[in-house]
Amino acid sequence: MNTNVKVGILLRVSSNSQSVDSQKLPLLDYVEKQQYELVNIYEDTISGVAKVKPARERLLEDIRKGKINKVVVFSVCRISRNTADFLKFMDELQELKCDLYIHTANLDTNSTFGRTMLSFVAIMAQFEREMLKARISEGISNRKKQGLPVGRPSSVNTGIIEAIKILKEQGIGARETMRRLNIGTKIYYQTVRNMPQVHC
Repeated sequence: MNTNVKVGILLRVSSNSQSVDSQKLPLLDYVEKQQYELVNIYEDTISGVAKVKPARERLLEDIRKGKINKVVVFSVCRISRNTADFLKFMDELQELKCDLYIHTANLDTNSTFGRTMLSFVAIMAQFEREMLKARISEGISNRKKQGLPVGRPSSVNTGIIEAIKILKEQGIGARETMRRLNIGTKIYYQTVRNMPQVHC
């Protein structure tokens, strides 16, 4: 066993009805094949956009204590669905000199290629988020120029549904989405309830 690499496996599901086995089993297999020392498994049952993830915080605390020097996770969205939050997590790992392995992407920050690719992914995610903000702002501006209403809609239309969907996929929370689209609580949650659920 390679006891120089002390691993913490990070798992996350959005609800109690979901199983972590699809994440856990391949990660355990990876750790075993690499002959790493498995220190602990950290499991959160919480939305990916939640600001506080208790198990992830316990993982970080153990890293600070020197118990773990490599985090193993199934996919990027199991860490966070919020770009800023993901970058903050990555920065902290870097400061603590802790490596990260992302199974679905086969990326490992222990290699130069892995570090470069993860940085690129983070930059592109931030770019997409800024472009989305620009498109929404431009759309509102164009409606104003055309004399079309931009206030709270009286009913849910296709544009609102698509905008809410895009913002959710970008990890934007309910309050910020309602502010950007200038919609009310009722319209937002009515739309979300009717959208196909993606547990990521």
